[in-house]
Amino acid sequence: MTVTPETVSDQGPEELEPPFSPQLVAEMLRQLDKTIRAHLLYLNNHNNPTYLRSLEQMRSAFVSLWEESDAVRLMVTDSALEWYGQKVLDEPTKASDSLPWMLFKDGLREITLQKGFEETELVEFLDIIPKVRRALPNEDDLLTLLWEAEFTTLQYRYIDVGEEGAALETSPEPGRWPRSGGAAPDDPAEAIEEAKAEASASAGGSAEEQKRNGIVRMEDFDTTLYFLDEKEVEYLRRETLREYATDLRRGVLDSLLDIFEFQIDPLVRAEVLSDIEALMLHLLSAGQFANVAYLLREASLTLERAREVQPETKQRLASLSARLSEPAALGQLLEAMDAAPTLPSSADLNELFVQLQPSSLATILGWLPRVQNAGLRPLLEAAATRIAESATSELVKLIADPSREVALEAIRRCGAMRTAAGVPAMARVLEQGDRELRLAVLAALGDIGSPGALQAMERALVDSDRDIRVSAARALSARQYRPALQRVEAAVKGKELRDADRTERLAFFELYGTLCGDGGVVYLDGILNAKGGLFARKEDPELRACAAVALGRIGSAAARDSLQRADGDKDVIVRNAVSRALKGGAQ
Repeated sequence: MTVTPETVSDQGPEELEPPFSPQLVAEMLRQLDKTIRAHLLYLNNHNNPTYLRSLEQMRSAFVSLWEESDAVRLMVTDSALEWYGQKVLDEPTKASDSLPWMLFKDGLREITLQKGFEETELVEFLDIIPKVRRALPNEDDLLTLLWEAEFTTLQYRYIDVGEEGAALETSPEPGRWPRSGGAAPDDPAEAIEEAKAEASASAGGSAEEQKRNGIVRMEDFDTTLYFLDEKEVEYLRRETLREYATDLRRGVLDSLLDIFEFQIDPLVRAEVLSDIEALMLHLLSAGQFANVAYLLREASLTLERAREVQPETKQRLASLSARLSEPAALGQLLEAMDAAPTLPSSADLNELFVQLQPSSLATILGWLPRVQNAGLRPLLEAAATRIAESATSELVKLIADPSREVALEAIRRCGAMRTAAGVPAMARVLEQGDRELRLAVLAALGDIGSPGALQAMERALVDSDRDIRVSAARALSARQYRPALQRVEAAVKGKELRDADRTERLAFFELYGTLCGDGGVVYLDGILNAKGGLFARKEDPELRACAAVALGRIGSAAARDSLQRADGDKDVIVRNAVSRALKGGAQ
C-alpha cells in the first residue's frame, strides 16, 4: 500500500499502526545523518569522491522508501525523531551535532519529507545545516533559513520557542512572511515598526507575571552600569570570530617546543619528541603542510636556544626534516599529492618544500617525469631548482645516479643552470652512457659553453654514433669553437665523411666553414669548381653543395668569388646551394 500525506492528515501518526517496516525510515535517517557529516567534512570540496558517494547512497535510501510511501512524516523531540510512535533516530545527547536537538531547539516539532526531496532540495537542505550549527546569536535561525529556501518537498510544523504555551504552526507558503500569516511588508521601515508593535504587545502583563514566566527583556539592561554599547558588542563579536579562526594546531606545536626548550629533564624532552613525531604524521596525513613546515623551521630554532640538550636528543629533533626528505617518506607524500583531486595552496606546499634537505633532490628529480597533476609539477620544478642552486654538489653527484630518469633530469638541470662543476661527470657519461643520456649531455655542454665543456664536445666529433657526431658538430658550430679546427679539417678531408649521409656531411662542412676562414677557401673551391678533363670525374653534387654552404659560412670576398663562379651550375642541387649561400643563408 502506498501511504500519502492525506492518509494521516487528521490524526497523529503515533495513533496508527506503521503501514510498513520502520527499519526503512530508520535506515534513511541514518544515511541522512552520515551524509550531513560528510557534507560538513567536505564543505569546501563538494567534488570529493567520498562526499559524492555518500550523496548517492542517500538517494538510494530514499528510492526504497518511496516504493512504500509518497511522504514520511516525522515527529521531533529533543533527543529523537519518531515515526508512528517509534523512535527511528535516537540521539540522547543534546549536542550541536545531534540532528533531533538541532531541529527541536529552534522550534521544529514535525517535519514531512515528500517524494522528490532527494533530487531537488536535499543539497540545499544540507547547505543549511552548517549555517545553523555555526550561527551566532544575531544570525538567522533554522526556521528563518528554511523559510528563505522556500522548500516544496519539505514541510514542517513549529512553535515559537520564545512564547510560553505557543501553538503549533505550519511552515509558511513560499513568499510569505515567516512565522506570520500576512505578507511581508514592502517597506523595511514598516517592517521594523510592525516588529516593534508585536514586541510591545508581547511585553504586556505585569512585571510579576513576566518574572514568574522567566521572560528576560533586554530593555531591563539598558540603564545598568555594565550594559554594552554597539562598539563593545562588535569588538566582542570580532574577537570571538578571530578566536574561532585561530589554528589551534600551531598553538599546540608552540607549546610542545617551549616545553622542550625550557624543561631540561631528558625524560620530559623524550616524551615531547614522541608527541611531536606523532603530531607531524597527523599533520602530513591531514594535508596541513604549512604547519609541518612551521614545525620543521621552529625545531631548528629551538635547538639553537635550548640548553643542556643530550646529543641523541638533539639528533632526533634535528632529523625531522631529514626523515621527511628520505626517499620512502617523500615518495609516498608525492604519490598522495599526485593522486589527490585537489591540492593544498601553493603557499603551503612551497613552505613545506623549502624545508626539504638536499638529499631529497634525487626523489624529486625522479618524480618529475611521471607527475600527472598539473598543479604539482611547477611546485616540484621550483623545489628542484632551489635545492640544486643551494646544493650544487648534490646535483653533480646525481649525474651518475643509477636511476636513468634521475640522471637525465640532473644533466638537463646542470645545463639549464650552466653548472660548470658538472662538466667532468658529464664527460664520463658522454663516453659511457646510453644514447639518450649522451645526447642530453651534448645539449647541456653546449648550454654551459665553458672551455672544458667544449673540449668534451670536440672529442665527440669522432664518436662511433652518427647522431652524437652530428649533434657535437652543430653545437661547436654555434659556439664557434676554433680549437676544434684541426680535428674538423681532418674529418672534412678524410674518406669517412665522403661515405657519410647528407646530414652528417652538411653538419661538418658548416662547422668547417665557421672555423676555417679564408684558409679553407682554396680547398672548398676545388670541390665546388673542379674542372674535370677528358677522363676526370667531378665531385658528387651533394658534396659540392656542402662546399657551397661552407663557403657561404666563410662569407669573405674570396669565398663569394668562388660561389659566383659556380652560379648557374647545371646541377640543380649545386645551383640551389650556391644561390642560398650568396644570399647569406644556409642549407
